[in-house]
Amino acid sequence: MSLPSTSRTSLFRRGLVAVATATTLLAGGLVVAPAAQAALPVVDVHERQGTTVTTSMFASGSTIWGDVDEQILRPARFGYSVALKASGGTMLGAEVEVTLQKIDREPVRKRTIEMKRTSTGMASRGAINFTGTIAPGTYRVGVEVFTVVRKADGTRVRHLIDVNEAQRVQFKRATVVDASISSDATDGRPARINASARVLRVADDGSISWLRIRSGAAILSYDADGPWGDKRAVFVRDLTIGSDGRISTVVETREGYWKVTYPGTSRFAASTGWVPELCGC
Repeated sequence: MSLPSTSRTSLFRRGLVAVATATTLLAGGLVVAPAAQAALPVVDVHERQGTTVTTSMFASGSTIWGDVDEQILRPARFGYSVALKASGGTMLGAEVEVTLQKIDREPVRKRTIEMKRTSTGMASRGAINFTGTIAPGTYRVGVEVFTVVRKADGTRVRHLIDVNEAQRVQFKRATVVDASISSDATDGRPARINASARVLRVADDGSISWLRIRSGAAILSYDADGPWGDKRAVFVRDLTIGSDGRISTVVETREGYWKVTYPGTSRFAASTGWVPELCGC
């Protein structure tokens, strides 16, 4: 689902009522702790009145895919993991929003996430599906936190945390590379490899099609045993994508496989075409 767009001003810091509710749920065993998570990068350390709240976060973008024949546009998946840890007292509960903002645009997408008690504090891990019409490119990921830490003497200390850019993620449109070779020979005679790269085009109405890429670079490499073996592909040469969308080069034939790779950009995903074509059976 697509998230509403707002300014970065927090909309959710509503005080102790929600924290008290979360505390009641935790005490009643109604909130189940998530599985143990690997250590996350620390994005903020907030100190106040002898208490400290450490916020850690990791996020990921995805490739936007679609079935052109069936006109099915799949969602763009945004993954996140957030962890909170308190020292100097006990964390009573937390309200947390993750934020997403394209670096060249003003609106911010926000989503409230459910935090669950862990052995070290509170954490949440999940994914948000955006419609595939989301603009490809680089996005800032942030996190906003309201939490209360209770000290040993009963004093409650509020922490308001606003991290504008915890990290950056990318959403990219899918690409495909079609490649062929002019000869099936493997005895060293010359043969021409022809290829083209296409990117998924998403219209304003959500309809999709493949659009030929007409600029940029590609990479030719040789792989003796294809994608199934242990040998690494060997770089052969850089290639140029012509204004007509063609990629063309001459090689000396040999046994094994040739790879034509489109390396991608901040908006378009990388993809590879194999010669001979891999069996899809």
